[in-house]
Amino acid sequence: MMVTALVVAMSGAVAGSPAAQAARAGSVLYSPNLATYPSGTAGYPRAIRLDQDGSPNETMLATFARGAHNGPTTMPVYRSTDGGGSWAQISSISSNTPGWDIEAPTLFEVPRSIPGLAAGTILAAGTAWQVGDYTAQKVEVFKSTNGGSSWTFLSNCTSTSGQPNGWGHGIWEPTFLVADNDALACFISDERPANTPTNNQLIGHYTSTDGGVTWGSTLTQDVAFPADNLLRPGMQTFAELPNGEFVMTYEMCRDATDPDDACEVYLKRSADGLNWGPLGDRGTLVRTTDDRELLHTPYVAWVPGGGPDGTLMVSGQRVVSGPTGNKTVLAESGSVLFVNRALGNGPWTEAETPVTVDPTGGYAAGVASCPGYSTPMVPRQDGTSYVYFAATLLTGSQCELRTGIGTLPGPTGAIIGAGGKCLDVDTNTAVNGRPAQLWTCGTATGQDWSVDADGTVRAFGRCLDVDANGTTNGTKVQLWECNGAGAQQWRAQSDGTLLNPQSGKCLDVPSGNTADGTDLQIYTCNGSPAQAWVLPGFPTGRITGPDTAPKCVDVDTNTPTSGNRVGLWDCSGVPGQQWTMRPDGTVRAFGKCLDVQGNGVANATPVQLWDCNGGGAQVWVPQANGSLRNPQSGRCLDAPAGSASNGTKLQIYDCNGQAPQRWTVPV
Repeated sequence: MMVTALVVAMSGAVAGSPAAQAARAGSVLYSPNLATYPSGTAGYPRAIRLDQDGSPNETMLATFARGAHNGPTTMPVYRSTDGGGSWAQISSISSNTPGWDIEAPTLFEVPRSIPGLAAGTILAAGTAWQVGDYTAQKVEVFKSTNGGSSWTFLSNCTSTSGQPNGWGHGIWEPTFLVADNDALACFISDERPANTPTNNQLIGHYTSTDGGVTWGSTLTQDVAFPADNLLRPGMQTFAELPNGEFVMTYEMCRDATDPDDACEVYLKRSADGLNWGPLGDRGTLVRTTDDRELLHTPYVAWVPGGGPDGTLMVSGQRVVSGPTGNKTVLAESGSVLFVNRALGNGPWTEAETPVTVDPTGGYAAGVASCPGYSTPMVPRQDGTSYVYFAATLLTGSQCELRTGIGTLPGPTGAIIGAGGKCLDVDTNTAVNGRPAQLWTCGTATGQDWSVDADGTVRAFGRCLDVDANGTTNGTKVQLWECNGAGAQQWRAQSDGTLLNPQSGKCLDVPSGNTADGTDLQIYTCNGSPAQAWVLPGFPTGRITGPDTAPKCVDVDTNTPTSGNRVGLWDCSGVPGQQWTMRPDGTVRAFGKCLDVQGNGVANATPVQLWDCNGGGAQVWVPQANGSLRNPQSGRCLDAPAGSASNGTKLQIYDCNGQAPQRWTVPV
């Protein structure tokens, strides 16, 4: 889609999605000073984590298009050295062409040394032009060798000149990728008739073999539809998967169709980053089991946590249902993204975002376009959290930028209760106050629950909640915006019940009535079939400590070899730091058990990874003081001398409740 609408104020009243129930505001990264710049706006954020800078800090860079600030649009660059917790501006990029705007930015860290570029070099690019003058454009490329503190112009990836002053030949939305053959690829959304048999838009790339100093003259078409002159693929973003594949997400708009009733999000794959399959192949539609879809401006990222294949996340401006040309905007728009734990195969589920966009923007005339327009996620080093960036409405058609830190959802799927019926959200809509009920199991997103490490149980990114913080028998249970209250805490018990600790009562089917539509309640725990629930998976995630130390319990060498010692290491989300707390008392990684070496019971006996065998050396019971007790030995998991250094090997020791024995486990 053309990016002009992002930074140019549009006339008319704001229209958007149904209002979200309660906003997660996040933190302001940048807000225009409207007293100084009455038309000022900010949007189209982009951010990266620096993995090649040699710093012990978790450094990130962010940029965006800053427009209508008494001059051409620029790309300010911000830096965080604490994993996205705080930000400060360090530089700004202006067009290399005097008087031109530069917008639709991208940032890219060169992941390894390639011809012409050293590992860790930062590239930035954007579409440069005089906004509204379509006769000439350039995709200008800049580089930084000092972590973004300063920039030099490198080249034009491509350019146009002498064109008619109107639609139909724009070059938009640059992104970079280093392919398996070490070529640097510059991808664009291209409207130029000379390169598009359909005289419409396609996605393609140019390559450079000298680090972006020069570019090949031929555009390789990656996503195009020669047999349909109305389709407009664009807004491409990329992620690399642990199996070596690359994935691309893009929006599929359609000429002669209201873009707010089209522009669905698709995913394509490539083995090498340069070959994306035959022209005419859309890839796969990103959607849930009940046909909810993302609409407009997708962004894709992969995070190593959440399962053996990690987690793919895709954001979009809205969540919709219905066919092309007749979309219905759904209530969770602006508050969720989509996740998939099978490398993008199969259906997707919804997960809460740490920043709410309300209202969401759109493409139609009279609608502010900037809110939620292309919202990137940057994985953090712990492997299970990410930084989220979103433009939110400031006034009129102007936006500010906000950011927040989100976490991956826990095990996700159906929660099955009495009569084989499913825990279900009434009317299958993401609206606060919808009753939690029993219903015949099916494909509804309102039956797709995540059991999260913070003790919440979530659907649509919202929480299973006891009405009005109630604690008495018969209090109804509902869906509500997650707020950290005790009414939203649930603990799976060994008898299959779900305990709400604040009330001391359990999730209950009144009188055991298994009819569809039976509203649920809390009631005195009694272990009856009316209170038995089968949860998706088991609590899985990091075990951190000791005490407040930000280290993870880690399998040595991150391999599933029995006998590997278990110790401490910086959290990174690798499989050797993903522990599952099983009801049988075992704590598992790689499908193997945390084990006291040699079935030992003496102080200072090491712990290791071992094949699960049902022995007492593999049973661990979380204690109220945060310790993990091994009943067979009567001793607790312990960091020797309280050391939190990388490589510290763990042991068992007399339980004392002190800091070296306090751990935070998935619940």
